[in-house]
Amino acid sequence: MSFRRDRVSVLKTARKFRSTQALVTLAACLGVLVCHGAGCSLPSRTFVDDAGGTSTGGGSAGGGLANGGTAGLIEAGTAGFTESGAGEAGAGGAGAGEAGAPAGGRPGLDRPTPTQGLIVIGGTTLDPAQGVVSVIEPVTGKELAKDLLPAKTQISGIAYDGAAKKDVWYVFVGRAFPAAEDKVVELQVRYFDDKSNAWITLSKMGTQPPPVPGTLTVLNDRLAYLSHTVINQVVTPTLTLIDTSDVLALKAVTYTPSSEAGTMISLIGTRGTAADPSGVGGTLDLSFAQKCTGMGGTPPCELHVLPISVGDTAIVNGVARLMGNYKGTPVSASNHLTQQANFVLSDPAGNVTLYYTDPDAPGSATNFSVPQSVSDLSALTIAECQKLAIFTLDSEHQLIGVRFNNGAAKPLDLGRAGQLVAYEPFSGDVIATYNPPDESFTGDAGIPGPEITAVNVVAPAMGSAITLSPRGSVWSPPSDVRANVLATRFPVSFKCP
Repeated sequence: MSFRRDRVSVLKTARKFRSTQALVTLAACLGVLVCHGAGCSLPSRTFVDDAGGTSTGGGSAGGGLANGGTAGLIEAGTAGFTESGAGEAGAGGAGAGEAGAPAGGRPGLDRPTPTQGLIVIGGTTLDPAQGVVSVIEPVTGKELAKDLLPAKTQISGIAYDGAAKKDVWYVFVGRAFPAAEDKVVELQVRYFDDKSNAWITLSKMGTQPPPVPGTLTVLNDRLAYLSHTVINQVVTPTLTLIDTSDVLALKAVTYTPSSEAGTMISLIGTRGTAADPSGVGGTLDLSFAQKCTGMGGTPPCELHVLPISVGDTAIVNGVARLMGNYKGTPVSASNHLTQQANFVLSDPAGNVTLYYTDPDAPGSATNFSVPQSVSDLSALTIAECQKLAIFTLDSEHQLIGVRFNNGAAKPLDLGRAGQLVAYEPFSGDVIATYNPPDESFTGDAGIPGPEITAVNVVAPAMGSAITLSPRGSVWSPPSDVRANVLATRFPVSFKCP
């Protein structure tokens, strides 16, 4: 089988979040995210819906890095997506929507701690116009549920919340992937019933700023993500915060960030604090670029990390610190089970460095060099039970595992561009997906089609040996799902074997 290089991948473009202008000012535009119920005045702002009309109804938490120094407030709202086909977005397949609601009561309120893993993919069928949510069993690859979305509807993002008694998925539905910066999406809170293999929609929150792919971050009773909104007819990068303490009644959160200058790149976070891992909120690490020396303000750049402590009633901005220099795309991920933030950067010479740190102290990161030379990174996940950082490469068509204790690395040839990657804790495997860049792909011989690969990861506690091997004949995932977003079920209570 011959392989074509991923030249125009939508996924790669989506992960490279760039401001619409070369440099944006964090102080002037990360402003107050929301004024819902606070009685503050609102400037002129408009969300433009995906049907081509406009809505002056409120969105979620807004305000953020503003281009040209424009600051503003975005009003929170709960009005649903009302365009044709979008009001019930995500409820189009068998077992979706309210189908799982028990008689005489609200659905999915008794959510026990899950005992089995799930892989959830948002994307399309082979026809890139047909949106789909696919749920996959992580040991065999069997597709447990496939929900086709209404026409002209796509999944914009998916994140899993594994807190006690939650076991819910935050599913963003809009008109396209990646969602247009000046459009809105609907946030659905879903529960997947392991007995019936069906989705139950618990609540919805309409007219939300769409998430930048790869930035959805779940804290204790809080959801955060990078997005955009329109303020005074200017598309403005924002950081959105939502209160998820009651998944049946989501609320926006007010936040005033500190003053920094740069282009937002990524957002990750860890739950609670080292003293109280179960406390409300946690620590966000907002990465942004400075001192870019490429043409038009492009990489190479410096990557700076701003820690933001999110509590029940207070949000405290830390001091941004330099992490390192990078070209291409820097990647980051947080641990689920420990308070650790992780970053992988490829410098202008192609030298790769792994950084890991307490999330509130990015300036004190431990780092070591990775043996491989890399031109462009794609995505990062943490195999926590094996204590490895796992990241994918675009041009090199590889997946690489790196030990935290000594920097030993092991590459795996994927035979195609590295794209999305996620750790699945119940099987201990890493899931790596591929969406062909050719939108007209229909299964042509000799051209790689969509792939969902399960990589078995073995890393003995002693020594430097690492084994990465794709799952064999027992792995039979669907071959007609083109992944745009990927999430796995990772309960907070999970214990490594």
